[in-house]
Amino acid sequence: MDREITLRDYGRVLWSGRWLILVATVAAAVVGLLLTFATTTTYRATAELFVGQATTVSGTPVSTPGTNPALVSTVLAGDELVRRVAEEIGVRPGRVRRGVDLTAPRAPGGSVGNLPTVVTVTFTDEDRDVALRGANAYAEAILAEADEGFEVIISNYRQGVEQAERDVERLQRDIARYTRQLAEAPGGDRQLALQALLQSAGQQLQIANTELTTQKLNLVKENQFQPKIISLASDPSSSGSLPNRARSVVLAAVIGFVIGVIVTFVWRGSPAGRAGRE
Repeated sequence: MDREITLRDYGRVLWSGRWLILVATVAAAVVGLLLTFATTTTYRATAELFVGQATTVSGTPVSTPGTNPALVSTVLAGDELVRRVAEEIGVRPGRVRRGVDLTAPRAPGGSVGNLPTVVTVTFTDEDRDVALRGANAYAEAILAEADEGFEVIISNYRQGVEQAERDVERLQRDIARYTRQLAEAPGGDRQLALQALLQSAGQQLQIANTELTTQKLNLVKENQFQPKIISLASDPSSSGSLPNRARSVVLAAVIGFVIGVIVTFVWRGSPAGRAGRE
């Protein structure tokens, strides 16, 4: 009659190979610890920035290669940007390309093109100072490149606001002048002409005020979408730090434990195999 296999049967097998499992776990942990000292220590620095959001004339967000979360990491890893950063921190472009990693996580929901894009710049290097300066220099280089297009747009909106303000002031002066002249007019054709001018100036003032409000709103929206640094790197993390070494040792110990369990079952035989033989 076949006997039902229970967890106690598996426990007996594991207990019979307890020394093997223990040795495998300890040996793996020791190897993991030694590897943390044998491998080269690297430093990782991280900076974050908002790359801006392109908009239409009406202020509606639109997608561009430089602001789309799906494309921005590729666009901002171009040779020209890498070369500028390499010159600034005094290393070869290849070292910058190997060390930098750009990520732009997508926010859930909404259209990809209409989402604000935050880029995380991570720079890894064996030199702590290079990692720190590399992350910050790359973030600032991205900001400078993104700012170029936005400065033109903001400048146009500012000019639009200034022009609308001048139109409003001019029309307000015209209305005040027409009002004084109308009060002094004796009547007749002169009075009718001044009334027509006053009515026309009032209509133009309404249009100018609407245009001024629109231009101000566009300027406010564009300022909200303007690229900016969120945070710069200040203290690079080290692969040789105590927490990182501890994680490596724990991971190695877990791997050793699993190997010990597998070897025990192969060596001692599984409970199902034993039952079958019996």
